[in-house]
Amino acid sequence: MATKNGPSLRSIGRQLNFATGRMNALCQRLLEPHELSLPQWVVLSCLWREGDLTVGALAERVGTGLPAMSRIVDRMVARDLVTRHRDATDRRATIVGLTEKGRALDHLRDFHERVNAVLLDGLSERERAAAFDLLTRMQDNAERALR
Repeated sequence: MATKNGPSLRSIGRQLNFATGRMNALCQRLLEPHELSLPQWVVLSCLWREGDLTVGALAERVGTGLPAMSRIVDRMVARDLVTRHRDATDRRATIVGLTEKGRALDHLRDFHERVNAVLLDGLSERERAAAFDLLTRMQDNAERALR
């Protein structure tokens, strides 16, 4: 059986890749009116929920490397969404905090729930729970194989 993405392959990686691409496109479309990228929303979401964090803590929570997180933060500082300053107790650490403009976007706090609603449309509560469980187990399997 062929699909619009080419011949049908029973590949979890391929399916996850296509699903992730479509989800990212959906997120970008929904965030566009707010002039935010998905990585910027993720950073704001962490700060709304937890308060000021180091660049390292943000990178850990987002699942990205320090250089990539530093670039995201640089763009957000330039747009006056966040501030950046050295930690008074550890001069090697950089603290990121919200500006008024960043706090004003707090109405997007539940953005992930809106995306989940679209992605999980038509699935029963049991199927929704199973989807999260299966994805978590696949991630754990991959992490175990990497060790």
